[in-house]
This record gives sequence, structure tokens and C-alpha cells, in this order.
Amino acid sequence: MPVTPIARGSTLATGINVFTLPAERQQALIETLTAINREILTHKYPMIVSANFHRALDASIIINYNQYTDRAQGQFLRTQANVAPLMKRTHDLSETHEIRWYAIADVVTASGPGDRIEMRDGGGAIGVVGIFTVAPDKQGALLELLKRYGEALKAANAPGFSGIATHRGYQPAHVASYEQWASADAYRQAVARGSIADLLQQIRAAAEIAELHPYEVVSVTPFQA
Repeated sequence: MPVTPIARGSTLATGINVFTLPAERQQALIETLTAINREILTHKYPMIVSANFHRALDASIIINYNQYTDRAQGQFLRTQANVAPLMKRTHDLSETHEIRWYAIADVVTASGPGDRIEMRDGGGAIGVVGIFTVAPDKQGALLELLKRYGEALKAANAPGFSGIATHRGYQPAHVASYEQWASADAYRQAVARGSIADLLQQIRAAAEIAELHPYEVVSVTPFQA
């Protein structure tokens, strides 16, 4: 089964591309993103490490979680004649689209190796992705709250929790998180009460904008061994 690791200390650049669009256009978007992946694989473009598609369970959002060798290579695909029309189609299908760039700040895991979580498709696990906008001087405080939240889940042995990776935006107003859970029900039950719910409320309050949703992991595609 293909795996995309999210690891503490990684030097990769993470680009999280958020598309909002109605449900009836989501499959067309996923097919177009998949066509872009085929072009990357066919031409062996070296700078993109993985592309991972997610469909929100409670919102009209598709996320492509991308890993690149470095941020400077992030615009390369737009310059390729075989890919540019496909990228334009993803924009045409979407009501809004935005990519933000991050470095991995930290990882908290429930068990096993403590420095990474591993994204997989087809196994039923979900990703909970947070896209936050903060006052630039509050970025560090929000990252610390997200780490405390992960440590609280670990300490509580929350059923279904595998881990959380926090992401520091290249722009100081940006923060993101990627949680891995066995199911959406396990996530919702864990965050509905007690100290976990209190921490989640603090996280939302610390951000100017907080988009936090559970996602089906539609496709995981690593391009490099």
C-alpha cells in the first residue's frame, strides 16, 4: 500500500491546496488531479515527492496535500505545457482555490515511532486537516496549543487516534495540522467533551480563521522511493 510519511525534521516543503466546490464537481476535480499525477509519473518530474487527495466529510472541500523537495520548485508544473491546461481545469472546476506552504513543525504520535505519521488510502483511516489563519505574532502560540492538544489525546489513550503533525506556514499568518484517526466517529467522540474539547475550543479561539474538518483519504501517491 502506498505511504506518504509526515515526519518531524523533514526538509520537504508542504503545499496544501484547498479547493471549494459543489459535490457534483468533486469527482471531476479528483479525476483532473489524477491526470496531473499521471503526467508527473510519465515525465518523472523530480521536484514533487507526493500528492495526496482528500475529500471533506462535512464540507464542500477537496484538499491536495503535496510534498516538494523545496518551495522554489512549487511553480514548476505551471510552466509545463502538458500540465498547465489540467491545472487550469482544476481552477475552473472550483469556486475557490488556494495553496499555502508549510514546514513540518512537530509530530505527536499515539504509539510506535514518535517522529512520524504515515498517510495511507484504502484502509478506512481518515485525516483531520486544520487550515488556520492567525495574527502573525500568534503563530508560535497556536502551534504550541496544537502540540498540547496532541499530547492530551495521547495521554488520554483516545481510541482511534494515531497522531498529529503540526505545520508552520512560510507566511507567519499560516498554521496547519494533519491528524490521523481510525474513523470519523472516533474523532468526533474524542473531541466532544472534557479537556480535549476545551483545548480544541482554545485552538479555534486563537485563530482568526479556523477550517477544521475530517477528510476521507481518497488517494495517496508517492513519486519518489
